[in-house]
Amino acid sequence: MYDSDRYRIDPAIAETFVQGQRHGTLIATSPDGFPQVSLLPFVKDGDQIELHCVQEDPTFAALQTTPRATFLVSDFLAASRHDWVDPEDAGRATLNFRAVAFECTVELSIEPADVASALARLLATYEPGASYTPIEDGDFYGARLRRLARIRLTVVNTHAKFKVGPAGPPDLKRHVADKLRERGEPNDARAADVIEASVTKA
Repeated sequence: MYDSDRYRIDPAIAETFVQGQRHGTLIATSPDGFPQVSLLPFVKDGDQIELHCVQEDPTFAALQTTPRATFLVSDFLAASRHDWVDPEDAGRATLNFRAVAFECTVELSIEPADVASALARLLATYEPGASYTPIEDGDFYGARLRRLARIRLTVVNTHAKFKVGPAGPPDLKRHVADKLRERGEPNDARAADVIEASVTKA
């Protein structure tokens, strides 16, 4: 992502955003040079991000060759029209989004016990208090655990960009939020809420 000083975000706010998300995009480089991409649930604890995937996933194969990855946690909000900002400047049309990209080193495991532990931590995060057969290497889960892999990422660099409303004063951001609600396309109301909240916190 282009590092624009207009859209930099406090690291604490970026971390709160990431903790509230339930999926991210894992990007790895394959030997032929074409990046492989998988959309995965995750658990983040400090500088550690834990994932799981099917061992046949091309992204897993890429990680086996090159144990470095980028993990992107993003939230598309809405596209806003140029004339909500400037009737003559088409360059003011934009996408509104929140995104955090983590550059990471990678540790892989296909041990059933490691996969089971990762899945248990995922469920504890996504379904706290849920009741289910304990995840362990046995008759119930064993065959499935052997098809999966645990991916543990260690964050070495973070890039965060929150393009939430147009660059400009709070009144302009509120105006765009009003226009989004007036337009009423899917996600416009939520985008307006996020834009207004960013003005309130600023």
